Amino acid sequence: MKKSLVLIVLIESLFLGSCSSQNNEPTIDEPDSKEIIDEEIVDEEEVVVEENNATENEVSFLPSPKEEGTVWTIQPLVSSEFNYENGKSSAEFSTNWKDSFFNGWTGPGITRYTPEQSSIDAGELVFKANIVDGKILTGCVTSKAKTSYPMYMEVRVKLSESVLSSAVWMLSDDSTEEIDNLEAFGAKSNDYFSKRLHLSHHVFIREPFQDYQPTGPETWYADGNGTIWSEEYHNYGVLWEDPWSLSYYVDGVLVRTTPVDEIDPENYTNGNGLTKPMHMIISAAAQSWRTTQGIDFLNDPTVTNEENTIMHVDWIRVYKPE
Repeated sequence: MKKSLVLIVLIESLFLGSCSSQNNEPTIDEPDSKEIIDEEIVDEEEVVVEENNATENEVSFLPSPKEEGTVWTIQPLVSSEFNYENGKSSAEFSTNWKDSFFNGWTGPGITRYTPEQSSIDAGELVFKANIVDGKILTGCVTSKAKTSYPMYMEVRVKLSESVLSSAVWMLSDDSTEEIDNLEAFGAKSNDYFSKRLHLSHHVFIREPFQDYQPTGPETWYADGNGTIWSEEYHNYGVLWEDPWSLSYYVDGVLVRTTPVDEIDPENYTNGNGLTKPMHMIISAAAQSWRTTQGIDFLNDPTVTNEENTIMHVDWIRVYKPE
């Protein structure tokens, strides 16, 4: 993309993107699971806990928990190393995770979340996109359990090298509160997006639909070293300490803290801030807002070449003070 076009994009449409705020909104259905960490609401189905060797020492860069005598501790129901001997057919996966969006939504625009586009191989969750009948088939995996603040969620991801989004995010059951840990576009042909990570959140009113998210250029993080994020694996984390505190980490380094007055300036949460328990979501998508920049998903070479659409997720880890 030429620099002049980047400026137009920034002014007119850059800050319209999101993981879920597309024209075809998620259908708000009753979730399949009522597992909520720390609220003692447990579904009738058996809970399978995956063995996890990660420790709080791996997040020693985090501030100490505010509750005295506690340490950051892995939460197995919303974490996974994806080390399943039988892949997606393993009970450890199917009991704690859904191979789709948690409420049946099939994705933004021409995206269609499809189980056949996700796999677990060699200890990784892998998404690959495909074009069928004018739709972009991609993967989406969501946790059946939910959790709330205080918490830290971190993932190790190698982005796809495409114009599709590689995203790891959180959303409440009623789709009114969202935190985006990772949202990025890895196509190396775009000098702007390939070097930036979208670190943001949303609060919504569903009827009539309204969507607020911070829109400043500071929500698009570049490290100043020209890093192209799709070239290597990186660790991406978000710390949700309380209803008004979001901090983002890349490879263990704090890179953004959302100002308190940018959490909910339109008062969509009635003065409560971000409080609702959220599902963990890992997805890839053809985000509709990028068509305003001239992206033709069905003919873009980074999408028609399936190898460019591959997204690798090594692990997802969620910590709470215990």
